[in-house]
Amino acid sequence: MYVTFDPASQWDVAVTPLPGSPESKVFRVVQAKGPTVSDEDPLRALLLALAYPKGGFSTLRIGVDPGQRLCGLAAVADGLIIEARSVTCDEVAERAERLVRAAPAARFSLVLGSGSGWEEVASRLLERGLSFTVADEMGTTNSAVNLLPVRLRDRNARAAVRLALLQVVNH
Repeated sequence: MYVTFDPASQWDVAVTPLPGSPESKVFRVVQAKGPTVSDEDPLRALLLALAYPKGGFSTLRIGVDPGQRLCGLAAVADGLIIEARSVTCDEVAERAERLVRAAPAARFSLVLGSGSGWEEVASRLLERGLSFTVADEMGTTNSAVNLLPVRLRDRNARAAVRLALLQVVNH
């Protein structure tokens, strides 16, 4: 493995290998210089670093835009988009579960769009023990364009972000 690292660089928190691992010896200078986070799950370690110094997020909001073959998946933690992409509809529930398990969040909500194929996605989410709210997704693909500070080219991801940001009221 080849690692390039400048010990003179500045950071708020560093994601480092697990203590005691062979790679951790390389990063001793990092650990001596400032705060670090590590976890067996690299995604969780990254999310802990993004939440630093709080130790976690207050909310994780996941949006799923169902489709025929591709679904949009987005995760927003305390207003920070941590994931926005298209995935196959076969894998969307697995990826959503991975985000819920990895993200250090006090609360999470999942909003599933009511578009074509939502019943199949709903079934897969329930199989994984994920609760969700079904929301009317009319206009989510195009309305999200002006909602974000950056333009997402992926229409499915854009719609999923819009769903994640919806203020859904449960009765």
